Amino acid sequence: MTSTYTYESSQYFKYSTPDVELIVGQGEDKVTVQVHESVIGPPSEFFRAALNVGLKETNERKIHLLTITWVGMEEVLNWLYRREVWRPKRHKRFSAEATAKFVAILDAVDFLQIPQLKDEYQKMLEEFIATIDINSPLLESQEEGGCLAIVLHELYKIGREIDGNRFYLFMKNLKKHGSRFPDSMNGFQGFREVTNELKEPNTRFLHDLCKAYSYL
Repeated sequence: MTSTYTYESSQYFKYSTPDVELIVGQGEDKVTVQVHESVIGPPSEFFRAALNVGLKETNERKIHLLTITWVGMEEVLNWLYRREVWRPKRHKRFSAEATAKFVAILDAVDFLQIPQLKDEYQKMLEEFIATIDINSPLLESQEEGGCLAIVLHELYKIGREIDGNRFYLFMKNLKKHGSRFPDSMNGFQGFREVTNELKEPNTRFLHDLCKAYSYL
């Protein structure tokens, strides 16, 4: 579930010398990469500020990103250089592996403040839940139902949301189909358990969730 091409395959690296160093993560997971200000600066409010407001990073051309993981940062760089948005394989959209990667990417996008990439992932997730109907395998998996809840909550945390009607329709399908299965195979049960256990839940997410529940 990696991007087709890596950011390093971009023509920028063939014809232009990188002028900024990024130190991503901490400890054994730390990764250092060389990038171009002309690429990372314009789309990202964070990079634009760090490289132009006279901070230490401006002079040293070195930026430490301690709270971002390389898993998320690499896909952000793939988008910055190639405009390629990472997408999980269709049959693994809400697997535990894909969910962990979604969370890492959305955390990075939010920290770096890249509005266009936030919009891309909002569109993608709306597209994904629009395909959830009573025949979806997701509805027969408690784990994937829970993973879906995690990903949607992360989307709300970065300031984006799901259309209210789409939110209600997929919740309706989750509940209707899930009632036919035991808890271990019930996507609705998994979704509900995860949302009930969220720590510091996003208020907008709770609002839309409660509204959807009220119509079920």
